[in-house]
Amino acid sequence: MALVVANNLQAAFGCAAQLVGADDQTSREVGLVSFSGPREGNGPLAAIVDSMECSESPLVAFAPNDTPFFTENDFAALRSKMDSVNTDVVVAVDDSNDAHAHWLLSIWRTSSCLPTLLKEYDRGVRSVHGAVSELRVATVAFDAASVRNINAVSDLPEQGTI
Repeated sequence: MALVVANNLQAAFGCAAQLVGADDQTSREVGLVSFSGPREGNGPLAAIVDSMECSESPLVAFAPNDTPFFTENDFAALRSKMDSVNTDVVVAVDDSNDAHAHWLLSIWRTSSCLPTLLKEYDRGVRSVHGAVSELRVATVAFDAASVRNINAVSDLPEQGTI
């Protein structure tokens, strides 16, 4: 699934995807570069902060490796929203529950997000939703099937094949 997600990211953004926090064996098996930052193992907010600190890009996109049905076009929709509104972060939400933000299906503007997220992390905040109150957040609604996490092989028959 990680390769499907990476291929979708690469197709949408035209640059290589990287793994965050994967071990060396996983990185070799899937053929993707992996990095770990100083906050490794401290949750999604730590991974977002570490990724922004390690990136030279003005935008950083995230996708969990268990969301293979979030397509190239879905990533492009996030990017389009980021390009069309004055926002710090664009996050996918479930169209049946727009309060359900998928913080790791998102695009972050490094220059405005990193200082705020780092400040919140240093204050002891560990949840992404708890760290974004000072940021301008835009959402894009997607069909629940496209944002669904696939946690077991048994989840696939309902979703189709990847």
